Amino acid sequence: MGEFTTGILYPRKYEPKVLIALSKTEQPYFHRNVNIDWNAFFLQDEWLETSTTLDFLLRLSKQFVPLLWFHDAEDNGWGFRLFDAGYEVASATISYSLDVEMAEAEFGRLYPEIDLQEGIVESEDVRQKYEDILERVVRSELYRREVGKGITRIKPQSFGRIVGPKQIQQLRSLFDLQLLTNVDDDTGASLLYDSVDLFKEILGIEEMVWVNYAYLASGGRE
Repeated sequence: MGEFTTGILYPRKYEPKVLIALSKTEQPYFHRNVNIDWNAFFLQDEWLETSTTLDFLLRLSKQFVPLLWFHDAEDNGWGFRLFDAGYEVASATISYSLDVEMAEAEFGRLYPEIDLQEGIVESEDVRQKYEDILERVVRSELYRREVGKGITRIKPQSFGRIVGPKQIQQLRSLFDLQLLTNVDDDTGASLLYDSVDLFKEILGIEEMVWVNYAYLASGGRE
C-alpha cells in the first residue's frame, strides 16, 4: 500500500451521524469499514493542517461522536489526536528518530571537525564513537524527558467512551515513560518501537495498516 497510514477512526455505532456530516463537507473523502467495531474516514487534508478540517472534526465530535485521528509512518514514528464533545481531549506523538537526532547533535558538538556521514562509512573509529554516543543518549534522562514531551497529553481516561476499563489501564501501562524508554541490556530493544502495535491491539484496530487518502485516491496503486 502507501508509505504510511493516516485516517480518522470512530466506533461503528456512530456511522449514521458521521455519514450525514461527511455528505455535507466540501472536502473529498473516503469512508471505509475497518472491522466489526470500527469505521474510518480519510480526508484529503490527511494531516489536519487546515482550520477548516479541525473545525469539521470538532463540530462532529460535539455530537458526542468520539473521533480518533491516527497516523503511523513505519520508519519515523506514530501518534494520534482524540476529539470528543467538541474538544481535542488527548494526543500523543512517538518519534523513532529522536535518539538519532540527539546523538548526531552530540557528535557534532564533541567532534565538530568530523563529517559524521562520511566518517561512519569510511572509519571504524568514527562509527564506534557515534555508536557509543547513541548508546549513552538512549539511556539518558534528557532523552527520556524529550520522549515524555510527546505523551504529556495522552490522558487514557479520555478513551472511556470507546473502550472499557481494562483497555484504559492497558493504555496507562503502555504510556508509562520508564517502560516506554527502557532499553533491554541484552538485545538493545525498546518498547518504544513496538508501542504502535500494542496501541492498535489494545484498541482493536489492527486492520488499520498502510492506508491513507492518497492511496485510496490512486485506486491502491501508490
